[in-house]
Amino acid sequence: MNGKRNGTRRRRLPRILASTVLGAWLGLVLATPIQAHPHAWIDLEILLEANAEDAVVVLEQTWVIDPIYSRYLYDDAMTQFEGDTPDEKLANLAAEILENLAEYDWYTELYADQKRIEVYPEGDPELIMQDGQVRFRFRTRLAEPVDPRAHVLRYAVYDPTYFIEILHHTDAPPRLNLSDGPCEMDVQTPRPDPAVVARALALDYNQTGEADLGRHFAERVTVRCG
Repeated sequence: MNGKRNGTRRRRLPRILASTVLGAWLGLVLATPIQAHPHAWIDLEILLEANAEDAVVVLEQTWVIDPIYSRYLYDDAMTQFEGDTPDEKLANLAAEILENLAEYDWYTELYADQKRIEVYPEGDPELIMQDGQVRFRFRTRLAEPVDPRAHVLRYAVYDPTYFIEILHHTDAPPRLNLSDGPCEMDVQTPRPDPAVVARALALDYNQTGEADLGRHFAERVTVRCG
C-alpha cells in the first residue's frame, strides 16, 4: 500500500492532516463564524517503550481526532483513496499522513537533558474509525536509546502551525514501565502569554502565525524514574 489517491499524485500541503480534506473542511469553516486557531483537536495517548536494559527506545503515539474532523477524514479516505475495502483505504490515508508528517519531525520533540534526540517512524501506521472518531496510531524509534534514570527525558507533541491543538487524553495519561515498575510522567500545562493567545485568536483559516506558534500551546512532559 503506497497511499496513492485515485488517478492523482500525492499532495504535500503545509497543514498535514488538513491536506487530505481542505476543500470540504474549508466549506464548513466558511459557513460558520469560526476563525481563530486551532481548527481541529487531538486527544493524545503516549506509550514509551524500554528495552531489556531499561533504556527508552520507542515512543508510540495514538491520536484520537475530534468527531467533525474525523468524519471528513473518513469520508475523504472512502472517496479519494485506492483500496478494495474500507480498511485498505484507511491504511493508504494513514501512510500519506505519516509521510507528510516527516517534514515536521512527526510533530515530536524529544530531549535527553539538553540534547535533542531524533525519532523515526517504525512499521506501518494504523488508522481506524472507532465510536465516531478516527484513531491514528504510529510508532517512532529513538535514534539512540535513552536511560531515563541517568538523564532527564522530556518530550512534547504539537502542531507548529497551531492549526491543530494536541493535548494528552485525560483518561489515558502517558506511560513508561521499567523492570522495577512505572515511571512518573509530569505533564506541564501550557500557559501561553496573553499576547500570543490574542495573535492566535486573530488568525483566519488560511493564515499562518509566527514561526512555531504551536510551541506556546504545547504540553511538555518530563519523565521521572527511580
